[in-house]
Amino acid sequence: MIRIGLVGVSGYGRWHLKMIDEQVRRGRAKLVAATVPNPEEAEETCTRLTGEGVRLFKDHREMLDAMAGQLDLVMLPTGIHWHTPMAVAAMEAGMHVLVEKPLAATVEEVDRIDAVRRATGRLVAVGFQELYSASTHDLKRRLLSGEIGTLRQVNVLGQWPRPLSYYARNEWAGRRRVGDAWVLDSPVSNAFAHFILLAMFWAGGSLEAPASIIGLDAELYRAQAIETFDTVSFVARTDTGVAISFNASHSGEVNHPPEVRAVGDAGEIHWTLGQHCVRRRPERPDELWPLPSVPETRLKVLEQVVARLRGEEAFIVDPTMARVHTQLIQSLERIGEPRKIPPDTRVSVDRDGEHFVSVPGLDAALRRAADRCCLLSEVQPPWA
Repeated sequence: MIRIGLVGVSGYGRWHLKMIDEQVRRGRAKLVAATVPNPEEAEETCTRLTGEGVRLFKDHREMLDAMAGQLDLVMLPTGIHWHTPMAVAAMEAGMHVLVEKPLAATVEEVDRIDAVRRATGRLVAVGFQELYSASTHDLKRRLLSGEIGTLRQVNVLGQWPRPLSYYARNEWAGRRRVGDAWVLDSPVSNAFAHFILLAMFWAGGSLEAPASIIGLDAELYRAQAIETFDTVSFVARTDTGVAISFNASHSGEVNHPPEVRAVGDAGEIHWTLGQHCVRRRPERPDELWPLPSVPETRLKVLEQVVARLRGEEAFIVDPTMARVHTQLIQSLERIGEPRKIPPDTRVSVDRDGEHFVSVPGLDAALRRAADRCCLLSEVQPPWA
């Protein structure tokens, strides 16, 4: 039985609770302790957990000290700037770690986590949920076997508008730093991080390795009142020779599931989050197969981590793999200040009780750039 401690039960911690509940239901794990810094906002959850015998603490340090030797795994669905200190503290207390993506904001922090992992012999798994899905590895095998010929490009399209409340939900959303700690929150490090590492994984030259980026052309834009960027376009060159393009925004008008398109010299495979894959090849009928739902994929993360801790064969995203994603975050930060999208090209709208700032025409421009594997400026929206 894997004994789990959870840091935070609100926000994305609610999803971690669902993952734990599934493993408890299957008799593979038990939630032993949790931190609740805001009990007045999580009263119902606290009542439930206390009734189940879970010990509650105000912060992670208190929990780690009190539960020494009584926890196998600590789960960290916390702010980006907390990932490194919390992961290090848990490992030094003798516990394995499951930390949300990104592993850290900077490569130096990733390397610190990895050094402590090696010194303590603990496991560190990172919650890039799409990489825990069997369908992801099936598609990688298809690509490596040459089903669409030699892979040339992997193109990511992301259209997820976010309301103003998204950036007001905590102290670090849309921020570069909080105090002395790097955050570098953006669509690349947060909402679309899964699909960037997915593209890098499929571009990798072996079954379980991602490609590394060796060259980058990028454009950063900002329509929201934030420190970082809400719209990004880049084309990356990789060590495997596969080009990766990424065009995504939180400031469009259309809410659409992220898409990843793998293009070879003899066809392409089009992946749509939580829906299906379509393989297209010249002079052959399209082949379509379903993908697991988003909730099913999320549950797979802890399932795989628990399996690994039980000594079973299971794939996890470790710090070495997560490092290539953080390298990208840091490279984009070094580009400089995002370009502001002019106020006269934006509109303010209310939808479903939420307020949005959107850029008309942005969604069409993102799709054109994704189709062409190019930068937004090359499809010439007026503000690019």
